[in-house]
Amino acid sequence: MGSKTTRGVEMWSSSSSRDIPPSHFIFMIRSFSQLTKSGIDRLESGVFEASQKKWKLCVYTKARYNKKAKNGDEDDDDEHYISLCLRIVDTDSLPRGWEVHARFTFFVYDQINDKYLTIQDGGEKVRRFHYMKTQWGLDQFLPLSIFNNPSNGYLVDDTCAFGAEVFVVSNAPKRECLSITPTSKENTTYTWRINHFASITSESVTSDEFFLEGIKWTIKLYPKGSSTGKGHSISLYLMLSAAQYENLNAAKLYAKYKLRICNQLSATQHHETHVEHLFDDPKLSGYGVHKFMSLNKLESGYLVNDTLIVQVDILLLSKVSEF
Repeated sequence: MGSKTTRGVEMWSSSSSRDIPPSHFIFMIRSFSQLTKSGIDRLESGVFEASQKKWKLCVYTKARYNKKAKNGDEDDDDEHYISLCLRIVDTDSLPRGWEVHARFTFFVYDQINDKYLTIQDGGEKVRRFHYMKTQWGLDQFLPLSIFNNPSNGYLVDDTCAFGAEVFVVSNAPKRECLSITPTSKENTTYTWRINHFASITSESVTSDEFFLEGIKWTIKLYPKGSSTGKGHSISLYLMLSAAQYENLNAAKLYAKYKLRICNQLSATQHHETHVEHLFDDPKLSGYGVHKFMSLNKLESGYLVNDTLIVQVDILLLSKVSEF
């Protein structure tokens, strides 16, 4: 069987190049280089529907593959790839013992030639999705060295687009764009001083509204804990204001941030936790940690003169919107 190459990629029987965009889903990513700088190597799209089932497209930006190590030689350097996976979601709505047999195709957009490189998983192999195996994909979808070369057209002006078709090629695709905004060097931290902490009788307290990176937030703290932290821990959450959800115009906001309770006796002993979440449900606008800090630690420099100091640092923001 002969082979050919297109934009640096050797083609085989399961791959081709075409003009027509994917019919079910397109996932555009802007500011792609910010992913590496921020230490993010996995992205997950929003839900899209195809063949009356719901799916998500997962993009792994730095998968490793070692050809010689696979054959017993561990001295060869790893080669990195873009990996794509298709995951079935909303499976609670499916009947008990469900199985879904799917044939799917992945795409990456060649922005120079206005074409789509398409690769089918195992040629035209049908994959079986079930409760123990909800995800299938290609570990070696595209070598990172080829993807990162602007002359190949896949990553141009720090923007790229992937796509998927599942079952039948029909209808217009749902389009979703992830725009990553690097945080500014200044004004990324908010400090909340809670005075008279021991006198708090309510189940929770909420900070005043504040702006960080152009987004309106509040912090919510449960002095005696909530959920699994109730009775023995402080629970701490970052909240997106209800008005902010309206301003997003149906877009979803992904945030990577750091929650902190300051040690007022030692700057090296602050208690902090990294959190990352997609703010996509107005009914559940707060995301944080149920067991943020044990109540037993408060007297170790965290509660001084009946004052607790809470901080949040915004590390990265991105907006996911349809287009």
